[in-house]
Amino acid sequence: MKFQKLLIGVRFFTVLSLATWISVFLLVDPDMAGIVGVALFLGTIFSFLAGAVTLVLVAFANRFLGEAGASASFHMLFRQGFILSSYVVSLLGLSRFGMLAWWNVALGFAVALLVEVTARRLSARRGGDL
Repeated sequence: MKFQKLLIGVRFFTVLSLATWISVFLLVDPDMAGIVGVALFLGTIFSFLAGAVTLVLVAFANRFLGEAGASASFHMLFRQGFILSSYVVSLLGLSRFGMLAWWNVALGFAVALLVEVTARRLSARRGGDL
């Protein structure tokens, strides 16, 4: 039951962040607002993507591992959603400022994989979920 309540909270905040992102998208002109408008846009899209990716990963885990397996691996799934949305938002930020190149994409992907592998090793060393 605790896992279901956690998922309800994640769904609620994902929908709330989607509504916030849509309102920022429609109401804030990034050219007029400057760096603050870009930061608002990227921050709200990050929170929405983190929740949405986490929910998709939990749905896959629930299907293939069952509810007990998805519940046990929720921390790992949330971490992966956070890493993937950080990767996407960093690419959006680089694109906004005209600094996106193919090697930025590859380097960001390598950093995301390195962070995930490091987190898994630390988790295995501690004997728990990090």
